[in-house]
Amino acid sequence: MKKSHRMQILVDLAKRKEDAAAQQLARDKAKVEQDVQKLDELKEYAGQYESERNLLGLGAYLTTNYQHFVDRVQQAILQQEATIGRAEQQADMSMRGWLQARANTKSMDWLKEKNHKAELMVEVKQEQRQSDEFAMRRFLDRS
Repeated sequence: MKKSHRMQILVDLAKRKEDAAAQQLARDKAKVEQDVQKLDELKEYAGQYESERNLLGLGAYLTTNYQHFVDRVQQAILQQEATIGRAEQQADMSMRGWLQARANTKSMDWLKEKNHKAELMVEVKQEQRQSDEFAMRRFLDRS
């Protein structure tokens, strides 16, 4: 088996790893988008309750309960922001992993092509040698 054919196996393996890294990156980016959407919903929810509190004119007891509820929503917002931060870090790590896998695939492919070109050059030289030898024999046979 020629070296370029053996290299193709390595290129295919590197490509599979690159594809897996790309899929992980896509999942991580989707997670970030989903988490951002949840944060937006929480902020909208908190804003609605805050504006309703001002309109309702609640008594002291209900105002305190209402404020505790709004505080819990604010806490959920802070937790969601932290979740987004972690998801973005994971997506960044996935991006670096994919870039590394992509670079590996490209270098394997380049090496395979280099070996293929070298093999072609050897074949061309061999064919040229055979052609020259054949021409020399014809010339000697005629003489």
